Amino acid sequence: MKLDILIPAFNEEGTIGNVIKNIPKQISGIDELRIIVINDGSSDKTIEMAMNAGASKIVSHKTNKGLGAAFMTGIRNAVKNNADIVVTIDADSQFDSKEISNMIIPILNNEYDVVIGSRFSNGKPDNMPMIKYFGNKVFSKIVSWSTKTKLSDTQTGFRAYSRNAILNISVINEFTYTQEVLIDLKFKGMEIGEIPISVTYYKKRKSKVVKSIPTYTYRALSIILRTLTYHRPILAFGLFGSILISMGLIGKIFTMTDILIITAGLTTGFIILGIVSFMMGLFARVVFKRQTFAENDLRHYIENIKEFNDSEDR
Repeated sequence: MKLDILIPAFNEEGTIGNVIKNIPKQISGIDELRIIVINDGSSDKTIEMAMNAGASKIVSHKTNKGLGAAFMTGIRNAVKNNADIVVTIDADSQFDSKEISNMIIPILNNEYDVVIGSRFSNGKPDNMPMIKYFGNKVFSKIVSWSTKTKLSDTQTGFRAYSRNAILNISVINEFTYTQEVLIDLKFKGMEIGEIPISVTYYKKRKSKVVKSIPTYTYRALSIILRTLTYHRPILAFGLFGSILISMGLIGKIFTMTDILIITAGLTTGFIILGIVSFMMGLFARVVFKRQTFAENDLRHYIENIKEFNDSEDR
């Protein structure tokens, strides 16, 4: 079994060395372990510190593209390396690298396709700002509702993915991947579970992703809505269309009963836009289905290549 550990990093010279050094050199059930650092446009000594600590490979972006882009760069490298399991861990030393062994056990036992390291199994961690704790709980509720899976921590960067999950990941947002990948994989039939992990919050440390609570909230909600629209276009466009048609019909009823005079053109326009929205949902469903077929063909090709390479190695 081949394990790739992905560490997205942006200006983490002070912590990435400890993260890499604490990764177990040998893990039960793993024959080959690789540490891949995705340097997301760092301007400090992140690359140097990672190499000195024992990183197997450094993949660099020329500019800072975002956590989602760094994640997908790592996943593409893992697929290219024929990894059987992928673990992602942050470069800020917030998580304990020694717990990687525990993260992959449910994958090795075929219990889950995705294992989330939950920071909140014992309530709010020490030194975690209350607003961030509350925000995490709200987003976890939203993603849990969307996926019909009870999850306590959908923002954590400490996760493990099976081979099947790796081949099915398709994150399109460069800002972050944490919510999108869970919704995407759940709709593709992946099993998602959690295990408790330890976490350390440093009082003076500022998040590289959550620079502004309102901005992060807006962007994260946008990602969730777009992901749901992609997987359930008829429901999304149909709901919007129903609202428009309802507004048009209510306007006509008000006009007919002289409660409120609304121009016929406006009410008719709402109804027409609602019908168009339904049609867009049907069209989007066809387009997304064709894309899904194309992705499945690509994964089938990749799997056949992997089996061929494995047979050649034997």
